[in-house]
Amino acid sequence: MTDYTNPSAELRARVALEKHRFRNTHSLGQNFLLAESLIALLLDDAGIAPEDNVLEIGPGAGVMTRLLAQRAKHVLAVEVDRGLEPVLEDVLEGMENAQVVFQDIMKSDLRALIDEHFGGESYRVVANLPYYITADILLKLAASDCPPQSIAIMVQKEAAERVMSVPGTKQWCALAAELQFYGAAQVLTEVAPEAFDPPPHVMSCFIRIDKYAEAPVNPLDEKVFRKLIRAAFAMRRKTLANNLKATFGFSQEVAKAILSAAGADEKVRGEALTLEELCRVSDAITKMA
Repeated sequence: MTDYTNPSAELRARVALEKHRFRNTHSLGQNFLLAESLIALLLDDAGIAPEDNVLEIGPGAGVMTRLLAQRAKHVLAVEVDRGLEPVLEDVLEGMENAQVVFQDIMKSDLRALIDEHFGGESYRVVANLPYYITADILLKLAASDCPPQSIAIMVQKEAAERVMSVPGTKQWCALAAELQFYGAAQVLTEVAPEAFDPPPHVMSCFIRIDKYAEAPVNPLDEKVFRKLIRAAFAMRRKTLANNLKATFGFSQEVAKAILSAAGADEKVRGEALTLEELCRVSDAITKMA
C-alpha cells in the first residue's frame, strides 16, 4: 500500500512532473529513469558510500538524486534544463545534502564546481545522460585536473562496446584509449528501453569506470600523449605518420624518425597500437621537441 504521507522518490517525481506539466524535450535527449527499484540496484552497483561526495550530471526528474542523497554525504546535481527547477524542488524537498545548479556541464569549470561544493575533496560521478553528449562528458571528466574517483554512467550499448574495446578491433578508438588511461571499466548491467520515460530506441548499459591508483602508462608529457591519442584516430584510413604530420605539423622525415625511435613501423595505423605503444610514440615526440 502506498504511503502518501511519506511518498517514494518515484511517486514524488511522477506527481511533480504532472503538477508542473513538464514535457520532455527531444532535442535535449531527455529519457528519464523513474523506477525507484531499478535505480536502487544501479546505485548498489555504483558503490556509493556514506562518506562520498557525488556529482550527478543530468538529474532529470530527480529520483536518482533523492536516492543518492539518502546514501551519500553530499550530492551536487548539474542540470541544463531550467524547466525542471520546480520539479526538482518538489522531489528533493527535505534533502538538505542535495544541491542543484542549472548550467551546461560542458561549459562548466569542473575544478570550480568541485572546490565550491565539495571543498576540493574527492568525488564520484553518477549520470544518466543524453547519449549524444556521452563521449564529450567522459573525455572531459577523464582528462580533468580533478578527475572523479569513479564514473557510473548510463550509456548506449554501442558506446559501452567502444569503451570496453581493445587495440586492433574496429571499436578501438580515442574514447577507449583515453578512458583506459584513466581507469578500469566494466559493464554492470544492460537496461531495456522500457525502463525509461520516454523509451529510447536503443538498448542501454550502466557502466562503471574506477580511476586507477596508478595509471597503466606514464607518459613524459600527458598533454602530448592525449594529443597523440586524438591524432592516432583522427583519420583511420591513414597511417600514423600522416596523422602526425597533420596534427603536429611534422615533416614526413620527422614523423618517420619518431615512429622509428618508438619502435613502431613507419606504415602503422594509429588504431593498431596499444596504450603502451602510443605512450612510446608520445615520449619520442616529447624527446624530439
